[in-house]
Amino acid sequence: MTRALLLAIGLAMAAPIGAATSTGSIAVTLTLFSRCDISRQNGKNLPLIDCGRHFSAQPRVTESVLKSDANRRETSRLVTIEW
Repeated sequence: MTRALLLAIGLAMAAPIGAATSTGSIAVTLTLFSRCDISRQNGKNLPLIDCGRHFSAQPRVTESVLKSDANRRETSRLVTIEW
């Protein structure tokens, strides 16, 4: 039992050493679009966002209702835009 425990500890200590010596490369590209147009046609719809007319560059737009005031007939909304 003691030998198995010492072996497990030794292997756990040696694993990061093996990972540190491995090499490789990752091919990554980053495309930045300099301009996004945000338009809102009326107060009831989410804003329309156009970023370079590329499908992959369009942000995710979500809306959630925060609270509603029945006396004033007003509703607070949070519109989140994520790129």
